[in-house]
Amino acid sequence: MMGQHSTQPEKKTCPHLGEKYQPFVNPQLDDPYSFYKVARQEEPLFHSPLLNGYVLTSYDEILKVLKDPARFSSMDTLAPVIKFTPQTVEALKQGVPKVRDLVNSDGEDHKRLRAPFMRVFAPERIEAMEGPIHTIANRLVDNFVNDGHADIIRQFSYPLPLEAILTMYGIPSDRMKDLKKWCYDMDELLSTPMTPERQLECAQSFVSMQHYVVSLIEERRKSPQDDLISNVLSSDLNMVELVSILCGLVQAGHKTSSHLIGNALKHLLEQPHLWQTICDNPALIPVALEEILRYDAPVTSMTRTTTQEVELAGVMLPKGTRIYLIYGSANRDETKYSNADSVDLERFKEVTPNHLAFGHGTHRCIGSHFARREARIGLEILSKRLPNLRLRPNQELTHSPNMIFRGYSHLKVEWDVV
Repeated sequence: MMGQHSTQPEKKTCPHLGEKYQPFVNPQLDDPYSFYKVARQEEPLFHSPLLNGYVLTSYDEILKVLKDPARFSSMDTLAPVIKFTPQTVEALKQGVPKVRDLVNSDGEDHKRLRAPFMRVFAPERIEAMEGPIHTIANRLVDNFVNDGHADIIRQFSYPLPLEAILTMYGIPSDRMKDLKKWCYDMDELLSTPMTPERQLECAQSFVSMQHYVVSLIEERRKSPQDDLISNVLSSDLNMVELVSILCGLVQAGHKTSSHLIGNALKHLLEQPHLWQTICDNPALIPVALEEILRYDAPVTSMTRTTTQEVELAGVMLPKGTRIYLIYGSANRDETKYSNADSVDLERFKEVTPNHLAFGHGTHRCIGSHFARREARIGLEILSKRLPNLRLRPNQELTHSPNMIFRGYSHLKVEWDVV
C-alpha cells in the first residue's frame, strides 16, 4: 500500500501556497473552498510537503489530466497519505495481497476489471433497486418520524445507502454495524493522518473486512443467488481481484451516497427557501442534486501519477510525481460557473451537468447513477413526509479530516410532529 515518491520537481518559491495548505485542520477542514479560490488565481498547481505531492485546483487542468490516462496514471490512487509503520505493513499482510482494482488500474487491465461490474450496475439492474430503496428509506423514517428530531446522518443518510448496497450484495442487515466500522477504518487508513496505534487498528479492521468478503465469495460459489457477488463470479477475475474490488465498492458505494444526501440536506435546510422549493416541486430534486454535487462534492479529490516528464499548469513535473486532483475546487472554478460559491438549484435545468464530482473518462465512478438514485429517493421521501424539516440551531458541524470523502459526521434536524 506504499506510494511514496522521492523525486520531485523544483518547487516554486514565490508565490508558494504549499506550506499554507493544511486540509486536515480548521479553518481549511470545514472551508477548503476559500483557500482553493486563492490557489486557482495565484498558483493553481503547488507542491504540498504535507502530502508529498502536487495539488491541482483548476477545472481545465484537472480535466486535461483525467482525459490523458497514458501520461497521468491511476497506479497510486490508493496509496496512503502517510507512510505505514512496519507493524501496519505486517498486519496488512494477513489480508489479501495488494492488486490492481477499479481505482488503481490503467488501460486494458482497467477495462478487464471494470467489465463485470458494468453489467451489475447496468440501468435495468439499478432500476430494479428502486422499490427496495423506497422500502428502506420509508422504514428508516418510520423509526423517527414521531420524535420531532433526529441526527439525520446517523439515522437516515448513512444507513440508507449502506443497506441498499448490502441488499445488492445479498448481505444480511445485521452485519451493517461491522461493515460500517470496517469501511470507516479502511477510508481512514488511506486518506487521513493518524498515530501508529490507530494505523494498526485500522489495518486490522481492513483485514477483517477482506476475510469477510472472502467468506461471502466462497458461500456464493457453493450457493449462487441473484445478487451482485454471484453475478460477477462467472468473470475471469481471481479471488484477490474480486475481494479488492468488492471491498472498495462497498465502501465507496455507500459513503459517496451518504455524504451526497447529508451535504444536500445541510445546504438545502440552511436556506429554508431552497428546501421549500423542492418540497413544492419534487421534480426539481434530480437537478438540485447535480448542483449539490457541484457545490460540495462528496468525493473531493483523487490522485494521479505522472508516467513521464510532463508540463502541467506551467510547471514541469518529472516521471513519478503524485498529483492530487481537487474536484471540489474544479467545481467552484469561476471560469466555468457564474456565482460559483452560491447554490443555484436550476443551474443545470437547461444544460448538461459538467461538474467533476464523479470524475471523468475511463475512471468515471461506476456507481454514479446508483448514487443519484439513492439520493433522489431519499430527498423525495423526506420532503414528502417531513416538509417542515429544519436544522437544529446552534449545532457544531464537523467534517472528518479526509482527502477523499467530504461530508458531515452529524446533522441534527427537527420538525413539528402533527
